[in-house]
Amino acid sequence: MHKFYLTNNLGGGGTNVSRLYDYIELFNLDNIGILLNYYYLKGHSTPSFDCKLISQIEKYKDIQSFVTYCREYFSNRRTTSASFSSSTTNCRINGYILDNGCGNFLRNVLDDGKSHTDIVSFVKPFLDFAESLHFDLSVALDLAMKYTYKANEVNNPSFMAKWKLLANDNKLNLSLLSKALEVMKVANYKHKILAPLHGYDYQSFSNYYDEIVKLEGQQEVNFGGFALGGIANTKVLDNDLWKIPKGFSRNLKSAYLCSNLIKTIRNKTDRHIHVLGAGNIFTLPFLIHAGANSSDCHSAWRRSSDGGVNQAKILIPLLDKDFHFINTHNCLEYVVVSDVTSDYKLNSGFSIEKIKKLLRSSNKEDYYFGEIIIFYEAIVQYQILIDFIEQHPDNYLKLLSNSPDTTFNNAYNKIISALNL
Repeated sequence: MHKFYLTNNLGGGGTNVSRLYDYIELFNLDNIGILLNYYYLKGHSTPSFDCKLISQIEKYKDIQSFVTYCREYFSNRRTTSASFSSSTTNCRINGYILDNGCGNFLRNVLDDGKSHTDIVSFVKPFLDFAESLHFDLSVALDLAMKYTYKANEVNNPSFMAKWKLLANDNKLNLSLLSKALEVMKVANYKHKILAPLHGYDYQSFSNYYDEIVKLEGQQEVNFGGFALGGIANTKVLDNDLWKIPKGFSRNLKSAYLCSNLIKTIRNKTDRHIHVLGAGNIFTLPFLIHAGANSSDCHSAWRRSSDGGVNQAKILIPLLDKDFHFINTHNCLEYVVVSDVTSDYKLNSGFSIEKIKKLLRSSNKEDYYFGEIIIFYEAIVQYQILIDFIEQHPDNYLKLLSNSPDTTFNNAYNKIISALNL
């Protein structure tokens, strides 16, 4: 069954990122894993966070042991919210994927005035790191753009132009993947290494896949699967090139585009397909229907940490844990917490009034716990939705599009019709 990976930038990304580990037991869910970033875990971020902690990571036998240590480390340095009752010492997470942080590495190389070819030196250390900590999956290094940029990056046109030029250079990217295959052939890694695929339309993704298969034949070793990259930010993807139906909103565009792209690659291989960054929960059933084995998305974390009760957004669930439809409007949408009333039903075990109180609290641990609960509300809905699909493998799209939320139903039926499902 499909696995969704929540994202966490431990080692970078601000002071609240590590709060996940205080409450990690909440996320012991069968089809939920964690995507971590090599760039941050190796302390490359400036500024770096929790440096003393991440400097110890390679002393642990696997990534799960390190996550257990993280909870212990933070519990010895701070308290958790009084509203949280720990029910177990178990903090097991059911899967780990290591992303390469290539966008940040490329930015650093350009900042330092070095050659982009210097990134080749990271290929083996990255793969060795993923293997030594027993990650389930890793995404092989390539040259790529990021999904979000800082002001000093966006406001430097020549810098961004050079970045884009290198990221779109297939010859350079393929040379990195060739190096990865060369290392893999000797090392005989046990974890599954995914080759990132890039392109500007369906055919270019397909052609890039063919180029990787040629490299595999030359090196006589294969990747464990493929990761579809560069499709998370649908706003920058040309509607005509991707054959998007007229009038499609961003959510509909993402579901339609990702479905067709996954099918394009699935028709060529039975290997693992991961969708990088574009695992929006609204589109998830369509990703699964098209043949994606796993996905990740940063939206849930961003929305939960947008900044207090008047800015943070909570996901409105479609289903409860017993697979009953529980809301009549805004299903699988993020709504500003202050606008959510008590007529909405949630799955976290906390009322919306309690969540608002936590976010308004002057106690920083209560405030951070409020953010975690909002994040959890989204992640547990991923688990419920995946479970629902597993229970109804033949007709889940039809069942979901007959909810009490007519706006949601209309959107799903538009995608179903456009994809001829």
